Amino acid sequence: GKELEIADNVIDKIVVETAANIRFTFPGHTSQLELIRRLTKKIASYTPAFSEEDLEDIGLAIDEACTNVITHSYGGGKGGIIQVEINMEPHKITIILTDKGEEGQLFNPESLSPVDKEEYLKRLTKGGLGVYIIKKIMDNVEYTVSPGVKNCLTMVKYAYLRKDRS
Repeated sequence: GKELEIADNVIDKIVVETAANIRFTFPGHTSQLELIRRLTKKIASYTPAFSEEDLEDIGLAIDEACTNVITHSYGGGKGGIIQVEINMEPHKITIILTDKGEEGQLFNPESLSPVDKEEYLKRLTKGGLGVYIIKKIMDNVEYTVSPGVKNCLTMVKYAYLRKDRS
């Protein structure tokens, strides 16, 4: 496609003053994780009050959430679409992930037992901390399921004004 012909230094000065909404879809496959994470972090960076640490946290949360969709809703990347909607306000970002999950593969993180950190460290197995990490990083996490229709994960992160924003 044709480039917008806007210089990077001009784009880097854009900030959200009122509100903005962006929606995109990706194949539910692990090869898309880096792209989803990078796009989400870049979009979040237009909220001026987010620190670099906040942006890294948001990137980690979206990565963990999409990994859960791919693993649990789509059986490891065998198909399906992940819709990402990002709603930005000057001091808040809301990320809504929607997937259609295969029949019988709907993933409900609310049904998970709380993480026993000591037991987890004894086992040292891969995986199992995604929901825990998301809930620790984001300020509000809500999950809704419409069986046979869709899964919807809403994650909210509030930005706090800082003088040290780099």
